[in-house]
Amino acid sequence: MGLLAPLYLAGLAALSLPLVFHLIRRTPRGRQAFSSLMFLTPSPPRLTRRSRIDQWLLLLLRAAALAILVLAFARPFLRESALLPLDDLPSRRVAILVDTSASMRRGDLWQQAVAKVEEIVSDLGPRDDMALVAFADRPQTIVDFAKDASEPTAGKADLVRKRLKTLAPGWSSTDLGAALVSAANDLDAADDGRQAAAEPYLALVTDLQRGARTEALQGYDWPKKAPLEVHKLSPAKTTNATVQLLVDGERPDAEASRVRVTNAADSAGEEFFIHWTNDARSSTEDTLVPAYVPAGQSRVFRLQRADDKLAADRVVLRGDDAEFDNAYYVVPQREEHVPLAYVGPDAADDRRGPRYYLELALAGDPLRKVELREQAADQPLPTSAEERPKLVVVTQAISPALAESLSAYLAAGGMLLAAPPDRAAAESLAAIFDDVEFDARNDSAKGADAGQYLMLGEIDFSHPLFAVFANPRYGDFTKIHFWRRRSAKLKQPATTKVLAKFDDGRPALLEHKTGAGRALLLTSGWRPDDSQLALSSKFVPLVQGILEQACGGRFNASSIEVGQAALLPAVAAGQSLVVEKPDGSRASLSAGAEAFGDTDQPGLYRVLSGDEEYRFAVNLLGAESNTAPLDLEQLEQLGVPLGQNLSRATRAEQARQQRDIELESLQKVWRWLIVAALGALIFETWLAGRTARQIRQTTEAFA
Repeated sequence: MGLLAPLYLAGLAALSLPLVFHLIRRTPRGRQAFSSLMFLTPSPPRLTRRSRIDQWLLLLLRAAALAILVLAFARPFLRESALLPLDDLPSRRVAILVDTSASMRRGDLWQQAVAKVEEIVSDLGPRDDMALVAFADRPQTIVDFAKDASEPTAGKADLVRKRLKTLAPGWSSTDLGAALVSAANDLDAADDGRQAAAEPYLALVTDLQRGARTEALQGYDWPKKAPLEVHKLSPAKTTNATVQLLVDGERPDAEASRVRVTNAADSAGEEFFIHWTNDARSSTEDTLVPAYVPAGQSRVFRLQRADDKLAADRVVLRGDDAEFDNAYYVVPQREEHVPLAYVGPDAADDRRGPRYYLELALAGDPLRKVELREQAADQPLPTSAEERPKLVVVTQAISPALAESLSAYLAAGGMLLAAPPDRAAAESLAAIFDDVEFDARNDSAKGADAGQYLMLGEIDFSHPLFAVFANPRYGDFTKIHFWRRRSAKLKQPATTKVLAKFDDGRPALLEHKTGAGRALLLTSGWRPDDSQLALSSKFVPLVQGILEQACGGRFNASSIEVGQAALLPAVAAGQSLVVEKPDGSRASLSAGAEAFGDTDQPGLYRVLSGDEEYRFAVNLLGAESNTAPLDLEQLEQLGVPLGQNLSRATRAEQARQQRDIELESLQKVWRWLIVAALGALIFETWLAGRTARQIRQTTEAFA
């Protein structure tokens, strides 16, 4: 027997009132004086049998009628057939989203996340299907839903617990919107009847930091009957700040670098320290620079780089409770020794020769020390690795022996810059530029005094040599006048590429690739007698660009973020690349690889190719350091319905109540109780009348 409204049973207490009132002894109240009785002795009234209950049956009938009426209002039913065990609850499809982004490295957040997932899994039944999805910058399904109705779901809980132990927070940023959309689509995709009938439920276990991206939720139509329950995790200590080296401060030769410190909005601390180091654990009091930043603000500080810190590879922040974002990495550029072979007759101090201006243009790079070595025009190049030049510059006629040596040098990956001053010097290079024909009849030898000159009329700004001039502000070469020019034209078919032309259509700069090397040919030199090129502002960046090409490019200039692909340097044909991560693990890449995408942790990466070593820096995304909690109202504004998961016991109790209501509405026992109460009242009325007649007859007989 069960009751839908058991509180109505409190009305049974009213049954005692008639009995109490009947048994209360009552004495006369008040006195009335009569003159005829004033001389009599007072006599108090004595109790008689009228204080006792004479009609027990009538009293019981009246009480029974009231009791049956109260029981009818309590709506009783037979519940033996309404018992509902926990295993008979409706099945559910539960998607558990657990955050594994870098911000989950704070304090004990990950331990809290594991405990919360365990709690959710423990409350699921054997018929419930579940999926475990880890997300950071992209969702990753760890345990998937069952594909069809025949696939068992009883062992899913143990599988989820086992896979959960293999997870840990990474270094990626948080894309919350993409993870929610992916999980909602999986919940909404039901392939069979059993899956369609299951109740969808989405649990999100995260620190819900403001830096998480939610763009994917904009305009997304959230599926019906799939509420989201957010289990928001909070660290015990919330102070968190991050440090970032600004772009113009990434040069290690700068005396002072600009550093931006950003403090989270919920931080309790405001005083921090920053310093240069190559070891995040080492610092001294004299190297720490104080940085005061109020909560929710960011400020820029100038951080001096001491002489003994030129090799430092990171800026470190101290003073907050979370260390995952306290270092910003940068590749310290190392001084590079570049041997250059010069083939020319002029002396170093000859201001009318090309060597003087070449040395001036190469002397402006503090990180690249160029050693100019004189090379005889009739001697081959040195072949040893120690003496092999990075760049060969030819400004005179060369012998066949040197030409043959230069061909082998280019085939091995070398670089040649040739500026022949006359026809003989140009023809001595014919073995190298085999598809270029020099025409002496069209050579230009115009006079500067007469005002006759040539200009560059067409330039390929897509080529790396001229890419620095691609901006219209810097791409004007019309102020450079050329007076002497060796006329050249290409034989067809030609492999040599024209990079720049004069305004008469003749080539000014040609590029010829031989093997892994390349040769550049200037048909007009930079001597003052030939042109104004050496005296223009374009000469230094142009020479530096040629040297950059000869040295393989300065590969370690900029920093990328975790998850972005890093461009790899061009290496000699047939050479493979090995990338060493900050944790010491290595990844081998095939020859010809152009990018490395497995940048899953911040720090310095080393790219090894033979004896060469290149480095690039990877840093944490700045938004990941915005660890102040996100308001749940923002998710609701994006159309995400929020709900609360009910435990199995609560769901079972609600199901029992629903079944009780349905069963009571079918049985309708209260109607029969009303009939019984009316029957009891009718019988009581008849019995009371009969008893009253008998008493009246007896009284009349004695009278």
